Amino acid sequence: MSVRLQVYMLLGALALLVLIFILLKRGMMAVKYSLLWLGLSVALVIAAACPRILYMLSAVLSIEMPVNLVFLLMFCYVLAVLLSLSIAICQLAEKCRRLTQANALLEKRLRELEEHSAER
Repeated sequence: MSVRLQVYMLLGALALLVLIFILLKRGMMAVKYSLLWLGLSVALVIAAACPRILYMLSAVLSIEMPVNLVFLLMFCYVLAVLLSLSIAICQLAEKCRRLTQANALLEKRLRELEEHSAER
């Protein structure tokens, strides 16, 4: 890997890390959802700073080319993000269902109170 490419990768990974911290600071991203992105950016910084790690890891896992290892890791990362987003959507759908039911009960109670006060 050329030094120029390594510098670009390092700058890109650091830019991602700074972007995540900016989003966290402005409240545009919750901490629990940023953990995967922080992990990715730290892993990218390490891989860019020490590309030998990728070569050694691909040799240990018997993967012919380090780029195939990178694709495999990115695929696993995308699956982890999709899983975390699916969990978040399911939790939000459940909260929405409970809120809708509570709202319906409150509307029913309000109608009953209005009818009761109208009778007087």
